Amino acid sequence: MKKKTCYLTELDVTRLEKHAAQASPQAGYLDMLDELMERASIVDSREVSANVVTMNSKVTLVDKDTGEPMTWTVVYPPQANFEKGQLNVFSPVGLALLGSKRGDMIRFTPPSGQVKTLKVDQIVFQPEAADDFTL
Repeated sequence: MKKKTCYLTELDVTRLEKHAAQASPQAGYLDMLDELMERASIVDSREVSANVVTMNSKVTLVDKDTGEPMTWTVVYPPQANFEKGQLNVFSPVGLALLGSKRGDMIRFTPPSGQVKTLKVDQIVFQPEAADDFTL
Protein backbone atom coordinates (compact mmCIF):
# COMPACT_ATOMS: atom_id res chain seq x y z
CA MET A 1 0.00 0.00 0.00
CA LYS A 2 1.37 3.40 -0.99
CA LYS A 3 1.69 5.81 1.91
CA LYS A 4 0.06 9.21 1.52
CA THR A 5 2.11 12.35 1.33
CA CYS A 6 2.07 14.26 4.58
CA TYR A 7 2.57 17.99 4.89
CA LEU A 8 5.05 19.35 7.42
CA THR A 9 5.96 22.95 8.12
CA GLU A 10 9.57 24.08 7.99
CA LEU A 11 9.35 25.18 11.62
CA ASP A 12 7.93 21.82 12.75
CA VAL A 13 10.70 19.94 10.90
CA THR A 14 13.39 22.05 12.59
CA ARG A 15 11.89 21.43 16.03
CA LEU A 16 11.34 17.71 15.36
CA GLU A 17 14.98 17.35 14.30
CA LYS A 18 16.06 19.03 17.54
CA HIS A 19 13.94 16.69 19.70
CA ALA A 20 15.06 13.62 17.75
CA ALA A 21 18.74 14.57 18.12
CA GLN A 22 18.36 15.11 21.89
CA ALA A 23 16.68 11.76 22.50
CA SER A 24 18.67 8.65 23.36
CA PRO A 25 19.52 6.47 20.36
CA GLN A 26 17.39 3.71 21.92
CA ALA A 27 14.29 5.88 21.51
CA GLY A 28 14.68 5.54 17.73
CA TYR A 29 13.37 9.08 17.11
CA LEU A 30 15.91 9.82 14.35
CA ASP A 31 14.87 6.69 12.42
CA MET A 32 11.18 7.55 12.90
CA LEU A 33 11.78 11.09 11.68
CA ASP A 34 13.72 9.84 8.63
CA GLU A 35 10.82 7.56 7.71
CA LEU A 36 8.33 10.42 8.11
CA MET A 37 10.49 12.74 6.00
CA GLU A 38 10.54 10.20 3.13
CA ARG A 39 6.83 10.85 2.52
CA ALA A 40 6.74 14.50 3.58
CA SER A 41 6.20 17.62 1.58
CA ILE A 42 7.75 20.59 3.42
CA VAL A 43 5.77 23.84 3.32
CA ASP A 44 6.28 27.30 4.74
CA SER A 45 4.67 27.68 8.18
CA ARG A 46 2.65 30.66 6.97
CA GLU A 47 1.44 28.79 3.86
CA VAL A 48 0.23 25.51 5.40
CA SER A 49 -3.44 24.79 4.83
CA ALA A 50 -5.74 25.06 7.87
CA ASN A 51 -6.95 21.49 7.24
CA VAL A 52 -3.51 19.94 7.90
CA VAL A 53 -2.47 18.52 11.29
CA THR A 54 0.66 20.33 12.45
CA MET A 55 2.51 20.24 15.75
CA ASN A 56 0.34 21.39 18.67
CA SER A 57 -2.83 20.89 16.63
CA LYS A 58 -5.85 19.68 18.59
CA VAL A 59 -7.67 17.05 16.55
CA THR A 60 -10.85 15.02 16.90
CA LEU A 61 -10.56 11.50 15.48
CA VAL A 62 -13.17 8.80 15.05
CA ASP A 63 -12.31 5.10 15.44
CA LYS A 64 -13.35 3.36 12.20
CA ASP A 65 -14.33 0.14 13.99
CA THR A 66 -16.19 1.49 17.03
CA GLY A 67 -17.28 4.97 15.92
CA GLU A 68 -15.78 6.28 19.16
CA PRO A 69 -14.60 9.91 18.95
CA MET A 70 -11.41 11.02 20.68
CA THR A 71 -9.60 14.34 20.87
CA TRP A 72 -5.81 14.65 21.08
CA THR A 73 -3.22 17.38 20.78
CA VAL A 74 -0.01 16.40 18.95
CA VAL A 75 2.92 17.55 21.12
CA TYR A 76 6.69 17.20 21.45
CA PRO A 77 7.93 14.46 23.82
CA PRO A 78 8.45 16.66 26.93
CA GLN A 79 4.80 17.81 26.86
CA ALA A 80 3.33 14.35 26.21
CA ASN A 81 0.67 13.22 28.69
CA PHE A 82 -1.68 10.61 27.23
CA GLU A 83 -4.18 10.89 30.09
CA LYS A 84 -4.56 14.62 29.36
CA GLY A 85 -4.92 14.04 25.62
CA GLN A 86 -1.40 15.26 24.82
CA LEU A 87 -0.03 12.79 22.31
CA ASN A 88 3.72 12.29 21.77
CA VAL A 89 4.42 13.01 18.10
CA PHE A 90 6.92 10.12 18.14
CA SER A 91 4.21 7.59 19.11
CA PRO A 92 2.75 5.39 16.35
CA VAL A 93 -0.49 7.40 16.18
CA GLY A 94 1.37 10.72 16.51
CA LEU A 95 3.55 9.97 13.51
CA ALA A 96 0.55 8.78 11.49
CA LEU A 97 -1.43 11.88 12.41
CA LEU A 98 1.20 14.57 11.80
CA GLY A 99 0.82 16.06 8.35
CA SER A 100 -2.49 14.37 7.62
CA LYS A 101 -5.55 16.31 6.47
CA ARG A 102 -9.10 16.57 7.74
CA GLY A 103 -11.02 13.64 6.25
CA ASP A 104 -7.96 11.37 5.96
CA MET A 105 -8.01 7.84 7.31
CA ILE A 106 -4.82 7.10 9.26
CA ARG A 107 -3.56 3.61 10.02
CA PHE A 108 -1.05 2.74 12.71
CA THR A 109 -0.03 -0.12 14.93
CA PRO A 110 -0.22 0.67 18.67
CA PRO A 111 1.75 -1.34 21.26
CA SER A 112 -1.15 -3.85 21.40
CA GLY A 113 -0.11 -4.95 17.89
CA GLN A 114 -3.63 -4.66 16.42
CA VAL A 115 -3.75 -2.22 13.47
CA LYS A 116 -6.09 0.70 14.14
CA THR A 117 -7.75 2.99 11.62
CA LEU A 118 -8.93 6.45 12.64
CA LYS A 119 -10.58 9.18 10.61
CA VAL A 120 -9.33 12.75 11.05
CA ASP A 121 -12.77 14.20 11.72
CA GLN A 122 -12.03 17.75 12.82
CA ILE A 123 -9.07 20.03 13.45
CA VAL A 124 -10.24 21.89 16.55
CA PHE A 125 -7.13 24.07 16.72
CA GLN A 126 -4.12 24.54 14.46
CA PRO A 127 -1.46 27.04 15.62
CA GLU A 128 -0.65 28.29 12.12
CA ALA A 129 -4.32 29.00 11.35
CA ALA A 130 -4.40 31.04 14.57
CA ASP A 131 -1.22 32.92 13.54
CA ASP A 132 0.64 31.39 16.49
CA PHE A 133 4.15 30.40 15.43
CA THR A 134 5.54 30.13 18.97
CA LEU A 135 3.98 26.78 19.93
